[in-house]
Amino acid sequence: MIKRGEIPARRIGRKIRIDYDILMQYLQGDSHFKRPQERGEVHNDNPSDSGFRFVGSHDMVIELLSDFLKHSPSPFDLKTAFKGSMEGLIALFRREAEITGIHLWDERTDEYNIPFINHLLPSESLLVVNLVQRVQGWIVPEGNPMNITSWDDFNRRELRFVNRQRGSGTRLRLDHYLMSHEIPVSQIQGYENIEDTHLGVALQIANGEANAGIGIQVAAQKMGLSFIPLFKERYDLVILRETATQSEWQQIRTVLNMPAFHRAIEQQAGYDASLTGQIIFETPNFNLGRKK
Repeated sequence: MIKRGEIPARRIGRKIRIDYDILMQYLQGDSHFKRPQERGEVHNDNPSDSGFRFVGSHDMVIELLSDFLKHSPSPFDLKTAFKGSMEGLIALFRREAEITGIHLWDERTDEYNIPFINHLLPSESLLVVNLVQRVQGWIVPEGNPMNITSWDDFNRRELRFVNRQRGSGTRLRLDHYLMSHEIPVSQIQGYENIEDTHLGVALQIANGEANAGIGIQVAAQKMGLSFIPLFKERYDLVILRETATQSEWQQIRTVLNMPAFHRAIEQQAGYDASLTGQIIFETPNFNLGRKK
C-alpha cells in the first residue's frame, strides 16, 4: 500500500523510474477497482450522469473549447470536471467520462501521455489528439520579490508553496523532481496546501496565502502575477473508439481544426497551437479512419 506523500517511482542508480503498476494505488489508495460492466454504472461525483462528459486535467483551453461548442452549428454543453490527468484516465477506464485531457510526462522516454496510456489502458481502442502545447513554471508575486529563477529554488526556506492535487500531471512532474534531487516533502512549507486548478494556485498567491506555485503562464497573467518558465508540455485529449462515432466528438474535432480556435488559443500567454487538432496516436484497432 502506498502511504500518503509517497511518490510512485523506483530508484535505479541516480535515475528515477515511474512504476506504472502502482500509480493507481498512489492516486486512490488501492489497486482493486474494476471496470464497470454497464455504461450506466457511474459515481455521484461525475460532472453529470448523462451527456458528453469531460473529466481530466485543468486547462483554460478546455473552457475555451466549451465556449466554442456552445456556439457551433450543432451546439452542446461539454460537461467538465477538473480532477487531474490520472483521474481522467481512470474516469475513461470506468466509462465515467466520454473524453479526458492529460499531460503526463514519462522520464524514461521524455514523452508525454502515450507511455501512461499504453500501461494503464493497454486493451482499449482509443485515439489521442492534441489540444494544445503550453508552458509551465513558477507563479510568484508581481515583480518576483524572492528572485526565483529555477527548480533549485525549492530549497528556499522562505518559500510558502501551494501545490496541485495528487494525480495531476503538474504534481507528478514536481514529485519526480523532488525525488530525483532527494528533497523531502516535509522540507517544503505548503506541500499539503492543495488546489485543483492552475487558477486556484494563482489566486492563493494573489491573495498572499502562498508566495509560490507551479502552473501555467496564463493563470499568472490573469492574476497580475509574475511567471518564470520551467518547461513546455503537450496536453492531449483521449477518447475511446466506442465514443468517437458520436456527433459530439465530430463537432469537437471540427472546432479543434478551426483557424479561429487556433487564433483564440494563441492570444493567451504561454500557449502554442501548432499541433492543435493533430492526431498524436491511435491504437491499431481504432479503425475509424484518420481525419485530415
